[in-house]
Amino acid sequence: MDCDCVSWIVLISCSAMASANVRIPEKFMGTFKLDRSENFDEFLASKGVNWFVRKMIGFSSVTKVFGVSKNDPDAYDMSNLSSKKNTHFNNWKLNQTFESEGLDSKMHKITFNFDEGTDTLKETHIRMDDPNDKGETYYYTVEGDELVMKMANDQVTCRRFFKREQPS
Repeated sequence: MDCDCVSWIVLISCSAMASANVRIPEKFMGTFKLDRSENFDEFLASKGVNWFVRKMIGFSSVTKVFGVSKNDPDAYDMSNLSSKKNTHFNNWKLNQTFESEGLDSKMHKITFNFDEGTDTLKETHIRMDDPNDKGETYYYTVEGDELVMKMANDQVTCRRFFKREQPS
């Protein structure tokens, strides 16, 4: 084996080990209650949601809970608690796709990733019953005591701000 080939193998091995050790920072852990939204109604309209349903969604109370799994210290739990429906994603690991029911009561393929460079947690959903589903992606950052969720569709971007309720 020549030196260039060995260098590439070492580089790839180190990259794989580094990505396997990525953890979601502690600041993302805890309970966060929806405080306010920017452009949320416009975002829902861009997705074809009718006026009445948009108003119902807009008035819903939403709380997000992130934590390390009680069953596996290398896994996480995440809950969406709302006045309409609660969802719980338990024992998931970064970069591993799992199946669970979404807030729309449909089965989704869900993947969470964390980008250390941008300090952003990404949550991706693909509806399993629709082969043409382009999916939805949510980006989470923490700014002070707020969890900020960013979403986009057809040139419409919205942000939802969740205030920390209790430290984990």
